[in-house]
Amino acid sequence: MTPQNPYLAIERGAPGHIGWRIHYFDEIDSTQEAARELAASGADQGTLVIAERQTAGRGRMGRTWHSPSGVNLYTTIILRPPIPLADVPRMSLVAGVAAAEALEREAPGIVALKWPNDVWLRGRKAGGIIAEAVTDARQNLDCVLLGIGININLAADDIPVELRDKATSMRIATGHACDRIAIADSLFNLLDSRYMETVTRGFDAVRPAWERFSALTGRRIAIVDGDRRQTGVVKGIDATGALLLDIGDRVERIVAGEVSVEGAYE
Repeated sequence: MTPQNPYLAIERGAPGHIGWRIHYFDEIDSTQEAARELAASGADQGTLVIAERQTAGRGRMGRTWHSPSGVNLYTTIILRPPIPLADVPRMSLVAGVAAAEALEREAPGIVALKWPNDVWLRGRKAGGIIAEAVTDARQNLDCVLLGIGININLAADDIPVELRDKATSMRIATGHACDRIAIADSLFNLLDSRYMETVTRGFDAVRPAWERFSALTGRRIAIVDGDRRQTGVVKGIDATGALLLDIGDRVERIVAGEVSVEGAYE
């Protein structure tokens, strides 16, 4: 039997607007894969998939995303932006802004963004974003599958032991349970606005908002991309979403890599 969809109450708008149609699953292998199938069958932009639990949830770089049932938000949104394939990674930065703004309403002063796609609360990871490009037979962009996972009511005891010094949730960070439906509603409204702003005016229109939440600006980091490792002080991001790293004699644009912060985060 198909479970009752608690997110039906926040479905709204017409095709093209984020959250106009919400496909809900109690358990699924991955919201990314369900959204991929819907996109292939012609689902309109703004269609999204939400699951209570994922058995094969994926994070950035193919990592498994810890997905216990009934406490967090796991969603993938189908976008069909009129942008070049190379610009797709910027969609994760846009989604990060919307996620940070949505969580800030419940947790003011403790939300931050770690480039390129992590949401932090009090210096620990509470969410992740993946922008996956789907191409057509000619290798042109067909759609973007924008996956967002946010730990909302995850209890400290539910976090795997090896992640307890790195991961957190809204419940842990604020000290109280949060309304998942209300947070989802805020997220989808804000993302719809930020996405449309980006499509019409370019990423530079939302860059100041991203910079406001940046956990890295002014901090010394190490970044690893394959065999290459660099250290330096983060100056911010540029109009394309690349990280600007001051390595002493020059500022380099960093477009990919794994970031670690030197020193404790405050």
